[in-house]
Amino acid sequence: MVPFVGEYKHSVDHKGRVIIPAKLRNNIQEGIYLCKGFETCLLILTTNEIQKIEKKIEVDSLTNEGKRKFSRAFFSSMSEISFDSQGRILIPNNLKEYGLITNDVVIVGNGFYIEIWDKDIWENNIAELDKDRNKLVLFLEGSMDET
Repeated sequence: MVPFVGEYKHSVDHKGRVIIPAKLRNNIQEGIYLCKGFETCLLILTTNEIQKIEKKIEVDSLTNEGKRKFSRAFFSSMSEISFDSQGRILIPNNLKEYGLITNDVVIVGNGFYIEIWDKDIWENNIAELDKDRNKLVLFLEGSMDET
């Protein structure tokens, strides 16, 4: 079973903290990291997921320009995080800026990782995905490379 599912709406407090829902927190058994994601979301990754990414880039990352650039962009924004006693994490200012996060966020379980989206950006993004839902299944079949 995948550990992270669902959509949860929360607010970021004045100190930059946001509650991660217990349903997601309870499935984390190891260290976690927060970093820039894709399409302006933030990612919460477990140590296990980071190790999977490391394996993909470690083979020839020094000599492969694309892998060097990805590695640089990916790991430079990463922070090891932990939950406080109320289940909150602190979102650093540079990551709030990247994610265009002001106050309201949507925390999304995406299988083996968690995404944090600005509420308005998420609503626009999910509306577009819902329109293309029937086409998106083609990714699972391997017959579509991009939307």
